[in-house]
Amino acid sequence: MMSNYPKKWKPWVAFAAVSFFWGTTYLAIRIGVQSFPPLLMAAFRHCLGGLVLCTYFMGVKGHKLPGKKTLYVVLINGVLMLVLGNGLVTWAEITVSSGLAALICSLTPVWIIGINAFGKYKEPITWNVVLGLMIALFGQALIFRDNLSDFSNPLYFWGIVAILIANAAWALGSVYSKNHRSEMNPLFGAGLQMIAGGVILLILGSIKGEWSHMHPNRDGILALVYLFTFGSIIAYSAYMYILKALPASVVSSYAYINTIVAVFLGWFILDEKLNFITLVAVFLTIAGVYLLNNTIQKSVPESKA
Repeated sequence: MMSNYPKKWKPWVAFAAVSFFWGTTYLAIRIGVQSFPPLLMAAFRHCLGGLVLCTYFMGVKGHKLPGKKTLYVVLINGVLMLVLGNGLVTWAEITVSSGLAALICSLTPVWIIGINAFGKYKEPITWNVVLGLMIALFGQALIFRDNLSDFSNPLYFWGIVAILIANAAWALGSVYSKNHRSEMNPLFGAGLQMIAGGVILLILGSIKGEWSHMHPNRDGILALVYLFTFGSIIAYSAYMYILKALPASVVSSYAYINTIVAVFLGWFILDEKLNFITLVAVFLTIAGVYLLNNTIQKSVPESKA
């Protein structure tokens, strides 16, 4: 019950930080990839964030590296959530607008339901699931209605595909992480995960030859600093805090706010499309995902992490 959770203001400040800052990262990524190669930019972001967290926990707090079994889980999560989840979204935003990327990513609960259908906790196919899915997909169809010609651009087409794969990977990583817990401090684990994912992205970017395309400008550098500071260190730390301080049903609602923030900032700063149809699409997608998310919270036992 809600009374079992802290009622002080700190959890809500942390929730606001997650809701806002993670919504702004879509904009920062879109700006950053205009001068940074995408895989290397994602690699720098995660390596820097991981080094800061791990230096604190190992150098200041005296934590030791976990055993091989835990490191294996860290590696799997790093690949699913950072290399595929974040790396593909970063690559896609070369051609896909920040608002559209956020709108598609808001469908992550759809993937979680699909993955859990084959897992320990079977997702029941209720009318809420069917209705929520239909509403959300109709919202997505509206947003693409006026952009069908964009699919003639192969990079745009594969960008959309990449975001869909990233959603599936992020959802799979979330489910995998929930089913493979350890006693390790979650922030320390996040730092190790960032280093693992960042190093792999660094290798992939090097293989792809991205170093020769490294021409960062002032905006790109500021975007990278923002992503590392506010997206990785502050927002992720706040997220881990609210997981323990607030009910999961409340925590999950940050995704709705993220989408609104990203769409608005994309329009306001980058002049991305925002018309009546776009607003309706955003509303329908969020409403559909809300129904789906309620199903997840009721059918899957709440995390005790």
